[in-house]
Amino acid sequence: MQSSRSETDVELLTEAVAALRELVSRAQETNDRSFDDGHSVDAWQSDELRAAIKRAEAVIAKAEAAMAEPSSG
Repeated sequence: MQSSRSETDVELLTEAVAALRELVSRAQETNDRSFDDGHSVDAWQSDELRAAIKRAEAVIAKAEAAMAEPSSG
């Protein structure tokens, strides 16, 4: 019973990491935009968005490291 639970946890973690990886990939190409005078557009990536991307990348790295560790069960 415990093994089945662990397998389910690993599957969910794997799926979550894949979704987070896709989100990071898409967010890296996203910019905030503002229209100055209706003709020109300023585009930038906010500090908050860059920080969120870095945090997500760190979570992915931790999750992958945890999944790579041998099971103690």
